[in-house]
Amino acid sequence: MSEASFPVHGQQCPLCGQTKVTQHRLGLLRCESCTLVLSPSIWQPQANERMEDEWFGVGYEARKSSVWVEWFEAWNNRKTLVRLAGFPRQGNRLLEIGVGSGSFLKAAKAEGFDVMGCDLSAPICRQVERESGIAMHCGFLSELPGDRPFDVVVMNHVLEHVQHPVEFLQDVFRLLKPEGIVHIAVPNIDCWEAHLPGWTSFEPYHLTYFNRLTLLRAVEAAGFTSDRMLTCDSFSGWFLALLRTALGVNRAQGAVTRPVAASENRPATARSGWVEHAYRLAMVAGGWGAVAAALVARQAGLRRRSGMHRAKTCFASRVLVHA
Repeated sequence: MSEASFPVHGQQCPLCGQTKVTQHRLGLLRCESCTLVLSPSIWQPQANERMEDEWFGVGYEARKSSVWVEWFEAWNNRKTLVRLAGFPRQGNRLLEIGVGSGSFLKAAKAEGFDVMGCDLSAPICRQVERESGIAMHCGFLSELPGDRPFDVVVMNHVLEHVQHPVEFLQDVFRLLKPEGIVHIAVPNIDCWEAHLPGWTSFEPYHLTYFNRLTLLRAVEAAGFTSDRMLTCDSFSGWFLALLRTALGVNRAQGAVTRPVAASENRPATARSGWVEHAYRLAMVAGGWGAVAAALVARQAGLRRRSGMHRAKTCFASRVLVHA
């Protein structure tokens, strides 16, 4: 028996514009029409900017990475570059949106790309510019001029942070050359780990949770044509989902959907070295896991075709555009 829907008064689904939702898990909501899963925080004023400030603002650049994090980043960077290498492109101008530590920009630059980064977090932008010398745009994507379009845009685990995903993707479309490629990675709410409260992608700063169909709908609404969809497993995520569930992560009421708090209330995330080594070694022993979704799409101009590739949990690649 399906759960009864109810209206979200004065609010609309950012993907389809409908107003009726059903309860999902952990206080999240699911749009009755398009099935996009939403955090109620998405309707707070300036939710994206305030979440970014809370979690990635003052004090973020003081956080120290570990050799494990650097190793996992290098592994994932290599996978993204291998995917991109499979598609022809006109040039080598690349924009990364949401740059994190800047490790992907450095890896792409080493592969011959002319790189630039874009991020809302001033501490992140300062750190990347200081450590790598790579040009950064600190601010909204909509503020970037389109007079020097890009051949490639990479946005890994960014779209789930965005309050208005279709409008955001339309800005990406504007910044790409007519045959440009965009590589998108998002967590997949349809993966089996998402049935566990300890799934690593259940985070207060995630405003939307996509599956294959809702991601495809979003990129097509922005003007893209999808080529290929595939699952790509981030390293040992299933192990972490099970471990976090066993430890009671996200069991507290509102842990995933709590309102935006002040920056100074951001939870501490540091852990001791021996704890880091212990659980990372356990992850490696556990093997592969944590399903994320990735999609690479290509500008389709006025014509679009959907790439209805069968995918269990993850999508990736570019589209053939027929004139």
